[in-house]
Amino acid sequence: MKKHVAPLIVAITALLADVFTKELALDRLGLFRRIDFLGGFLRFDLTFNEGGVFGIMQGHKMFFLVVSIIVLALMIGYYFYEKNMNSLFRIAMALIIGGAIGNIIDRLIPGRPGVVDFISVGVDGLYRWPTFNIADSVIVAGAFMIIIAVYIEEKKQKALKAGNPDQ
Repeated sequence: MKKHVAPLIVAITALLADVFTKELALDRLGLFRRIDFLGGFLRFDLTFNEGGVFGIMQGHKMFFLVVSIIVLALMIGYYFYEKNMNSLFRIAMALIIGGAIGNIIDRLIPGRPGVVDFISVGVDGLYRWPTFNIADSVIVAGAFMIIIAVYIEEKKQKALKAGNPDQ
């Protein structure tokens, strides 16, 4: 049980940071105000994503709500099913779960047209990454951490097999 405390704190922190920054964006930005930093490379600009990741399939809010809830349930189930998770993997899963809950909450709020996105990075006229939020950021960070955790675990397994030919 003790091994789940840090991931729980990480998931709650990610969720609270996402909810807080989205409310701040809604309160301070409005639909027609943007704030530029670093010569416009970093921009806070409120948008609503009614589709999936990177704005694909706009207008399918309910489809992505159902898919998100199913994926979240599978992630939580896997988290508790997999007994050989290292701490990096548990923290990564917590980030993904916290971020997923944040975006699901947005889809559930009555009258909200979609997920609140407000962070934009890029150079106008050259390339600008699709607008995103804190939940998206922690989901991506968690995914990269899972890749690293799996790589580390595979190296350990190879080292064990090399040291013990009976395995």
